[in-house]
Formats: sequence, structure tokens, C-alpha cells
Amino acid sequence: MKNDIDSLLRNDFLSFARKALRELDGTVVSDDHYLDFLASKLTAFSDGEIKRLIVNAPPRHLKSQLGTVCLTAWILGHHPNKKIVVLACSARLAEKLARAIRAILQAKWYRNIFPTRIKKGHGEATNFATVDGGEVFAASIHANITGRGGDIIIVDDPHDTDDAGKPHRLAKAIKRFNKNVKSRLNNHRTGRFLVIAHRVSEADLSAHLLARGGWQHVVLPFLATRDETYKTDGGIWRRRKGELLRADDADDEHIAELKQTEPNFDMLYQQDCDGQARLPITAELFPIFAPDTIAHLPRVLSIDPGATDGDDASFSVIQVWAFDAKNYYLLDDYRAQCEFEDLKRKARHLRKLHRAYAILIENTANGPGLISQLKRKLKARCLIVPITPRGSKTARLNRHIDKIRQGRVQLAADAAYWVEFTDEIVVFPYGKHNDQVDAFTQMADFVDQHGALAPPQSMTTTDIPIVASGNSQGSGWGHRSLPNAKPGERGICVARGNSHYAPNGPFIQAKAWVVK
Repeated sequence: MKNDIDSLLRNDFLSFARKALRELDGTVVSDDHYLDFLASKLTAFSDGEIKRLIVNAPPRHLKSQLGTVCLTAWILGHHPNKKIVVLACSARLAEKLARAIRAILQAKWYRNIFPTRIKKGHGEATNFATVDGGEVFAASIHANITGRGGDIIIVDDPHDTDDAGKPHRLAKAIKRFNKNVKSRLNNHRTGRFLVIAHRVSEADLSAHLLARGGWQHVVLPFLATRDETYKTDGGIWRRRKGELLRADDADDEHIAELKQTEPNFDMLYQQDCDGQARLPITAELFPIFAPDTIAHLPRVLSIDPGATDGDDASFSVIQVWAFDAKNYYLLDDYRAQCEFEDLKRKARHLRKLHRAYAILIENTANGPGLISQLKRKLKARCLIVPITPRGSKTARLNRHIDKIRQGRVQLAADAAYWVEFTDEIVVFPYGKHNDQVDAFTQMADFVDQHGALAPPQSMTTTDIPIVASGNSQGSGWGHRSLPNAKPGERGICVARGNSHYAPNGPFIQAKAWVVK
């Protein structure tokens, strides 16, 4: 009986992992089907059938325990001469992983089934060797690893979850991988790379590597968005739409709370699975229009502010959009690495040039400062709308894919921005930049939520603000012009519903006048 168990542990990776984690810290590995699928892929990697593998799964789903800790111990059990490099987003995490690997190799049950032994005097937590010349070296991905080499390199969570909104930190990790990590394989033909991580951004390391091609990709969303069929070593796993990875992991109330409270749910938990399956966007999907044919339509500015100026700064984008009940028309698209004052001046110029009634500003980076200053400068002349993004960048674009594919997002004929805009959106989310995509989805979300305004009346009249308010008493709409309104003067309306508005009380105070 004991021999049968030992044989099972030596020959079946998932059985080995169950034993290892239970002995290590008491973790009981469930019987959920995704673990069979993941174990099948990791076994193929261990056997050398897969040489470049990316595994994306949600937090707290044993990906590091199986893909880094147990897999490293398993490989050294079968190949005690292998040199394995383990890199993580921090030195602390790397050490934690290495300690767990070492603890498994030192365990009595492991020593009973494998001949692998740690070399005396070479048992440091983050750098230990086997008597057969194998090695485990663990460090931060940002550490100096010059002189280190490996037959297998495992990159475990190269980004901290807080890096999601910090492009410079995402780019730093990618740069380290490209310049320092890729060259550390002892043999580029037989060597293997494993990246195992939860997604944090469309610009993270997983996205970067997938865009380059040549990697097998295991993506396991927290909640299935469609029916999927997976082949495992134990048979076929059919996952139905709406199924959780772990059947008892959450109820409907908890899932709803996660979606509401976790702004990066689509990326961190769903692993951008819908972005992977999205139908491609091509430049031909964007019809052109003649600007003089839409002169009567209302316009808004949509601003995605960059963080800083300089060569390494993110781009700031100001887009001018007109719209009607069906289509969206991009009139102008300013994109530059600019200083704050230049961005502010450009925003004021474009608002005046196009007579925009509202400016939408993402409330990140330089956004709060821009919002404050434009409110003070423009006062009653324009509605300033702070925008807090919800969901991942991919999820935001997915909400408007149908509009693009139906030809409802149109570009101005002979516009200078045409190539730059289409190039960015066609390669999204794998391009170097996504600022223009952000500005577009920000505008489209706003228009979807608030609806298209009625076309302005003749511009020969004078603009006079009017306040309109709705109430829940069913008494209809009221309006009031300014006291100094004269016959023939045109009003531009600020509308706001109010469930607490008393039908006979005073009109609600407008937060901003919408005037030309």
C-alpha cells in the first residue's frame, strides 16, 4: 500500500502537490476541475513539452503554490541537477516562495520518494543547492541577477496589485524582464520560462509577452463568461457560463459585492478573459464624415490627462466629440507629452473653438488639478465633469465594441489624427499606449449614461441659462429663466432629477450653467 502511494506521489503532479501543501501548512487542495487542468499544463511544462507558458488566475486560487512552490520541488525531485531561478515582484515574496520550496525538499516524506538532497553548507533560504549540482535562486525581478543563470526561470506575480494604475512601474518590470531576465537562460533552445500571475493591467508583463507571441496561455477567470471546454490529463472539463473556479468560493451576494467594490475586477479576477475573446477591430470599421455636416450637433471634450512632462511621461489626450442619438463623431484629437499649463491652455482653446458644452476629465494623474483650475477659469461657461473610471480598460472598451463594429464611431475626413487613433485602438490592449482609447470610452460612457442632447437652436440668439428640475411627485418639469432674460433670448438648460424635491418648493440650485 505504501509503495502504491509513493508511486502515485512520484508520478502524478497534482497528487504530489496535495501532499506537499497539506504537509507544508495544512492547506487542503480541493477537487475543483480547474486544478486538474492547471496540473496538466504544469506537468507538460515540467516534461519540456511546453517551453513558454503564461498562467493567469485570480488571487487566492493556489497558482503560486502549485506553479512555483510545488512545481519547483517536483522538477528537482525528477531532475536534481536543474538550476531554477524564481523571481517575484518583491524580495519578500521571493524569499517566502523559496522557503516553502526548501521546506518541501527537507521533509521526510519527500526524501522517502525522491533522492534529491540539499547540499550541506548551501542551504540559504533564497539560494540553495542540491548535491547533484541543481540550484534554486530566488530574488525580486528588480534585483541585480548578473552572473546568475537557470535552466528554468519562473516569474511569479511580477507586478504588485497596486501597480495597476502606475504605468511607469508596469513598464519598469517589463524592461527588467526584457533586458535582464530573458538573457539568464543557460540554454535558449532547451530552457523554459513560466510566468504565473494574476492580471493587473492591459499593459502588464502578461499582455506584453502575449502580444509578442510564442507563449502558451492558460487563462482562468474567477467567473466563467461563456461555456468552455478544457482538456485535462484526467479527461474533459466542461465549464458552464456563470460557474466559479471553486464551486463553494462565493455566493451571488459576494460576487455582486466584489464587482461593486473592486474597480479592477475584470482584470484582477476575470483575467481580461473577455478582452482575449473580443472580435478584432480594424481601421476599416471607422467611417469618415464631413465636419460641416454635423455643425449643429452638441460637442464635448474628453480629456485623459498624463502624469508628468518629459520624454518618459505618459501622453495627455484631448478629444473633441460631437454626437447625435446614434453616432459619435471625432472632430479633433490632441495627443502630446506636455506640461500641465500647456494641457490647460489647449483644453480652453479647444473648448472655445468647438463651443463644447461640457469637459469630461479623468480624475487621475493631473486630472484633479485640471478640474479645479478649469472650474475656476470657465465658471458658468462650461460644465466640468470629473470622471472616475470603473472596470478595466478592456471592460470599458468592450461596452462600446458594438458601436465600432456597426460603424457608429466616425472620424473626420482628412483628419491628421486618423492614423494615430486607429493604430492605437486596433492593437489595443497590446499597444504601447492606450490614452486615446481611454478618452473615447470615457466619452461614450458619459453619453450612454446621460443621453444625447437636442441640437442647439439658431446661433443668432443670445444664450441665457435656464434651470430645469424633475421631481418624484409626478408633477412634471418646471423651468425658470434668469430675471434679466429678454424676449427672443435662447436658454440652455441644466437638468437634474431630485427624488427629495418638494413639488411646491424652490427650484434646486444648479451646480453649473451650461452656456455657449
